[in-house]
Amino acid sequence: MNAVLLITAAGLGFLAFFEPCTIATHTLFAARLSRKNTRQRALALAELVLSRTLLLTAIFGVAAWVGLKNFSAGAAMTMLGVIGAIYLASRTYYLPVPHIEFFRLVPGHVRLPQGIRLGLTLPACTLPLVVVVGVISASTCRPATAVLAALAFGAMFSLPTLWNSTHELNAGHRDFLGKAANLSPYITTLLLWSGAILIWKTGV
Repeated sequence: MNAVLLITAAGLGFLAFFEPCTIATHTLFAARLSRKNTRQRALALAELVLSRTLLLTAIFGVAAWVGLKNFSAGAAMTMLGVIGAIYLASRTYYLPVPHIEFFRLVPGHVRLPQGIRLGLTLPACTLPLVVVVGVISASTCRPATAVLAALAFGAMFSLPTLWNSTHELNAGHRDFLGKAANLSPYITTLLLWSGAILIWKTGV
């Protein structure tokens, strides 16, 4: 279960960047960073990664501490199937799900650097991915492993932003990002449904 949690966290964290409601804001952030000097860029990226990792550590850590020992294979299969259907439906229908901006809970949040505000925000289309990793974390009942899952999710979620901030955002790059944003919900759906089928076949 621990290996499943860490692999899932890393994979879904990477996919989180390419979801349609995430990729635009992060690409714009990276484009702005690319015009800054190395020290300013490193500081902004560190703020993004650290704030995001702390937020995810709190979410997954609390989930593992509370625990979810009676989460059955049937419930897991249903959860993955429903979330996959939501992603598929989102390509056709607008789903009015808001971003969760945790940075607004911080006094004087309007003065926070953009990297921290971005790191303390869970975009709407990443919420189901966080839920999946949170539920698996709760099933392990191991806060230490949940912290590792937060590190994996946060690092992989932030990795494309780091790459984009050090490379020119030319026409080919923009075209790739646009295609990735259009394709990612289908890939996410496929992975979630494949997970549901695997649980159904193996009963784990």
